Amino acid sequence: MTPRTVTAVIGAAFFLAGLLIMVLPLSTDSPSGIPVACGNSLGVGFDEIAVEADGAAFVEICGRLRVERLAWAAPVAVVGVLLLVGSIVVRRRSSA
Repeated sequence: MTPRTVTAVIGAAFFLAGLLIMVLPLSTDSPSGIPVACGNSLGVGFDEIAVEADGAAFVEICGRLRVERLAWAAPVAVVGVLLLVGSIVVRRRSSA
């Protein structure tokens, strides 16, 4: 494999891993042991009214969980995109 191909494969892996991490659901446990669904790091699947019914503090906890996951998953996806774009933009050296 050429270095460009390896870079593209690694970039695609980073990008897909970052996206997967962003869309995986988050949850936290209530003091009674019942899991509270927090949606994913993009906020999809988060029902604030239902979470607030379990306890007002869970809204803040879920928000913190989403921000923490997004804070490290987004850079992983961005590095993947940069590697993919770099492998496409960089020209081959001519062997003339």
